[in-house]
Parts: sequence; C-alpha cells; structure tokens
Amino acid sequence: MLIVQPLLIRYKKFELHKKLGKVSYVQIPLILISIFLVTKIGYIRNAAILPKEQNIGGLALNIPDIFAFAIFYILAMVNKKNTPAHMRYMIATSLLMLGPGTGRAFIIYGGMSFPQGVMYSMILTEIIAVALIVYDKIKGNSLKPYLVTLAVLILLHITWQFQLSGWWQWFGGKFAIYLF
Repeated sequence: MLIVQPLLIRYKKFELHKKLGKVSYVQIPLILISIFLVTKIGYIRNAAILPKEQNIGGLALNIPDIFAFAIFYILAMVNKKNTPAHMRYMIATSLLMLGPGTGRAFIIYGGMSFPQGVMYSMILTEIIAVALIVYDKIKGNSLKPYLVTLAVLILLHITWQFQLSGWWQWFGGKFAIYLF
C-alpha cells in the first residue's frame, strides 16, 4: 500500500486512494498484532537459551516499534484532511520498515554483529529523517511531521541502547509478564 497509494494520488485516482485507504483500518491492526505475536514467540523461544536480562533487553527492538508504528499511523489518519501532514506521517511508517531490512543487510553483507547492524540501521533512518527535515525547510514546508518522526526515531534508538538498563528491564519485564 505504501507504493500503490502514492501512485494513485499521482495519477489522480483520489476515490480509489480513499477506498484502498479504508482497507488499512483492518490491515494496520493486523500488522501490529503480527509484530506483537512474532515478538511474543521470539521472547518465549529465547527464554530457554538467553539470560533473562538479555531476553527482556531484546524486547527493546520490537515493543517500541509497535507503539511508534501505531503513533505514526494514527497521526496520518488524524491528518487525512491535511494532505502534507498525512503524507509525511505515512512516510514515517515506511522509515520504521527500513530498519529490519537494512539491519539484516548490514549483518549479512557488511559482516556486522547483530547489535551493530541494528544500531547502524537506526542511524540510517535518523539520517533520512534529518534529510527530510532539511528538504522541507528548504521548500518552506511545515517541519512538524518530520520533527515528530525524528523524535520518535531517537527515542527508539535510546531504548535500544539502554535495553539492559533498570528502567527498560522493569518495563520490558512487566510487559512480558502481563502480555506474554
């Protein structure tokens, strides 16, 4: 949909764009549920082989992404009548999807460790967000959507960096106890 929807706008198929957009009201919750279930399965599987702190720390990669994806999508829907903001928040959801693919590429093709691959993929998405802010500044567009995006991406990065800290161990541990 992230590819088809912009093309529908470009070719002035606005009604089809709206109709297809309504599909996302079902699709996005299913995506969020699937990310949650994959996270749960991974946590349960890793409980037998990883130390508890490391297993809880690993949740710092997916749990915040669930919330970030939901935030960006909700902001896009709240702003569906404000086309520039709507578009930018939808682009923000795509930035979250870059991480897993680029992280794997860094690990597989760049020979990086898992933590390095994750860190560099996060840095890449943050650089893209900064580039989008600069572009919007040059064009005189509102900076708010991409500033929000960058702030959320930085929070995700901080959470990942501090996955073994007391505050994340407490939050991730409680999350796992009550939801897994």
